Amino acid sequence: MEELFLQYLAEIFMHSEVSSACVKGIVITRETIADSGKKALDASFHDFYSDIDLSVRVCLPKNGSVTAEEYTKRIDRFGVSVDTALGWMFVPDNQVYRIIFLNGMRYDFLFEFEYSDDVTLDMGVPESRDEDNPNWPFENINRFWFIQIQALGKLYRKDYLISSHLANVNCNETLVMQMIMRDLEHGTNHHRYGYSEELEYVDQLGKAPYRSSDAAFDRIADHICAAALAYDRLAKFFYPEYQDRSVIFLDIWAWYDSCRTHNG
Repeated sequence: MEELFLQYLAEIFMHSEVSSACVKGIVITRETIADSGKKALDASFHDFYSDIDLSVRVCLPKNGSVTAEEYTKRIDRFGVSVDTALGWMFVPDNQVYRIIFLNGMRYDFLFEFEYSDDVTLDMGVPESRDEDNPNWPFENINRFWFIQIQALGKLYRKDYLISSHLANVNCNETLVMQMIMRDLEHGTNHHRYGYSEELEYVDQLGKAPYRSSDAAFDRIADHICAAALAYDRLAKFFYPEYQDRSVIFLDIWAWYDSCRTHNG
């Protein structure tokens, strides 16, 4: 985790407009990545399921050629894309990105801004991607997979209330997908009667890769896994080129489970 965090800091400081980063009150600069970065990780680490609250200070042009809102939208410049991250979501209330990378590192990431007359900034053009399907935007997919990891972390920390809630949220998300698919199939969102539909996530129950001696743990794990498998199947309806993410999700799950003995 330390090595991956230091690597990510180095990537962040490749952007000349970044002046510093901060974790738990520990300020990190280009010159202090190794020393301060290690201290910051130590301060963040509670167990192997810990995330890192990372604030990045950026200096923008005072003339308004790049606004804070425009800059914040370009999280892709900080290594967040479908090629590097399992899932992420933006929380407008506190302007935080919640990110789970493919390597299992999880961040709450936000920007702080200062302004100068001496700064010019060219953010380049974002990588092109396929257009959103208006019936199911990409952000839904990225949010789903972040919540999956959130549910998993809460499960292994034995917070069964929140973990079960998040698992149910994502199982319900698959039901919403199926309802939209039904509307599209029948050309209407009004259905006086249903069609005895099979629930996709229910079909995936019983496939959780890890068990315990705790019935509550096993029940929640079963729903988390079922949601993941069902989502991969349903997402292809909206995006035929969609690549399954449950493989990476299960890899991270394997890591979480291997850490169970270390965390008691």
